[in-house]
Amino acid sequence: MDHKLYNLKKLEEIARGNQEFIREMVVTFVENVSGDLGNVLLFKSVGNWKSIGETAHKIASNFAYLGADGLHNLAANIEMSVLSDNDLTGIVEKTNQLYQEGVLMVDQVKKDFNI
Repeated sequence: MDHKLYNLKKLEEIARGNQEFIREMVVTFVENVSGDLGNVLLFKSVGNWKSIGETAHKIASNFAYLGADGLHNLAANIEMSVLSDNDLTGIVEKTNQLYQEGVLMVDQVKKDFNI
């Protein structure tokens, strides 16, 4: 896949050229988000929507730091649907999309950074 699902611009601004910091943040992202995406799948399998909303909240900012605006917006939408409105319309599809696209992004980051 040539199209990047992430953009390091925001992280590069924060890092001010410190490549070691960028790598540390990317490794932390991969470790945290990989587990959280697994939890999303687990919570979905048992219908634990509240935990999905909490996990979506947790990972939304991670996606934002890596410039994955679509995933950030999707995670935030899931959070709002579950925690605020308790509107579960389309939640299974949204959760599936978050998991699938999130895994693709994590795999891409791992490949790009040799993690």
